[in-house]
Amino acid sequence: MSSAIRSETALVRPFTQIDAADTPLDEVRLVVGGEGHEAGAVVLPDDVLRTARLQLRLPAPLDLRAAVAQTVVPEQDAALAVIGVAKTNRVSKVFLLEYLKPDAWPAELDLDRSTADLVLNDRQGFTLTVAVVLRHNLNPEPLRPSIAGTWLARREFSVGPERQDTSFSPEELTEDVRKQFGLREGVQRFVFVDTWQGVENLSDAVRVYLDPDTLHLLLANLSDPGSIQLQADLAVYATETVASSIARDLMTGDDVAAPSALDAYPAAKRFFENLSRRLGVDLADVIQIATNDPALLRAHLEAAMDLKTVTTNALKEK
Repeated sequence: MSSAIRSETALVRPFTQIDAADTPLDEVRLVVGGEGHEAGAVVLPDDVLRTARLQLRLPAPLDLRAAVAQTVVPEQDAALAVIGVAKTNRVSKVFLLEYLKPDAWPAELDLDRSTADLVLNDRQGFTLTVAVVLRHNLNPEPLRPSIAGTWLARREFSVGPERQDTSFSPEELTEDVRKQFGLREGVQRFVFVDTWQGVENLSDAVRVYLDPDTLHLLLANLSDPGSIQLQADLAVYATETVASSIARDLMTGDDVAAPSALDAYPAAKRFFENLSRRLGVDLADVIQIATNDPALLRAHLEAAMDLKTVTTNALKEK
């Protein structure tokens, strides 16, 4: 029976004569909505990340087999693997694991969202690894891979969402800040929206404060499920507060502002347009909800940011 693929923790490669396996992977591209991306960081708008068709453009099986044949690894013992890992919950999905035989995979491999929902629809993004791996254990020899699962060559794509006008970094909620805003002891978080009308980036007008002890624990354990849950909840709270504050500022008397009121404020307009796309709600309705029903806005945000899954994962760790 074939051994499972393992994940190596070191980048030290104490092997020789395997470089030829790397060259065909130069052809690998992540195709998002028809646009190709090279390996590395791939930053996408939220709506594209959530909905676009995803494909991997791969080298031909026989070309890769010929390349491996130039190494010290027998080509019949190698395979191509495509693995995705969600950034939020670390769920993984093997999209492809095939020997280097004719027609083992298509030139463009479709990444099906319906069969990999927790990976490809992760709100924080995902990592895709395309690797030539050793499929069988070999007799150990100096400077030659011998353990099944060892990768001979690989490319990685770190796919994530844009975080410009809707990303607000938390700061310490110090005693001075508490006094400035009249906050009682025990308040854990506070969002202050300053004069936003003339800023180029909305984040310049928004201050998100978090209790210092909580913030230090958060920064020390960013990948912990409890920390991820706190980050998601804080993002919902901050986005709700900013949207409601701007919507109320745009009101004319008792009337909810029309979308055209945002035209004079590019940063705020981008913020609300991104919010509209993320929620799947018409821009005029987003402004109306933010103005008159912040609780409903929060409910929409919790669904869009998948707070249910994040919270469930955090509770399972307890």
